[in-house]
Amino acid sequence: MISTSSRLLQLLSLLWSRTSWTAGELAQRMDVTERTVRRDVARLRDLGYDVESDPGHWGGYRLRESRSHLPLVLDDEEALAVSVALREAAQTRVLGDDQAVLSALLKLRQLLPARVASRLGAMDDVFEHTTRVCGQPLSSGMLAGLAQVCRRSERITLSYRSMQGTDTVRDVDPYRLVFTGNRWYLVALDVAREPGGPSAPTG
Repeated sequence: MISTSSRLLQLLSLLWSRTSWTAGELAQRMDVTERTVRRDVARLRDLGYDVESDPGHWGGYRLRESRSHLPLVLDDEEALAVSVALREAAQTRVLGDDQAVLSALLKLRQLLPARVASRLGAMDDVFEHTTRVCGQPLSSGMLAGLAQVCRRSERITLSYRSMQGTDTVRDVDPYRLVFTGNRWYLVALDVAREPGGPSAPTG
């Protein structure tokens, strides 16, 4: 028999896929009784999902769009994908020593079903990471801040060290963030230089 959590995921997926469903249609698609559908809809409402319904046998269920944040629900493959991405970020220090990555990974792993945690544990047992030669890693907060100024086209002032070791302060118009696998770059126009000058590395 399918578990309650799996049924709720399936029900959410169906409600998201179409504007309205009758209880009979949902019961047929999920291979359960209409009574089970009504109970699962009540569970979704308890979790914070705004499921509307019309009275009567032919009344429909629909998931109303809400501006409030809904609880995050992931199936096995989605949970594994997020966990692997967080694990890679923690291992490679792509976001520096930022504890947010490790904290998020540990919290997520506590919530993972045993079957998913076992698959992720296998990676811990056999994966090895080599040390990458790179500059000072950036925190997620710094990257988020740079992304914001790129989006808003806001001029910023930064400290810059050339390959010859000369330190200068530059005013730049940021454009994009680029990650090459071991280093972050800020693509920007140096206000004091002609257009087409070199980009300024961020880390």
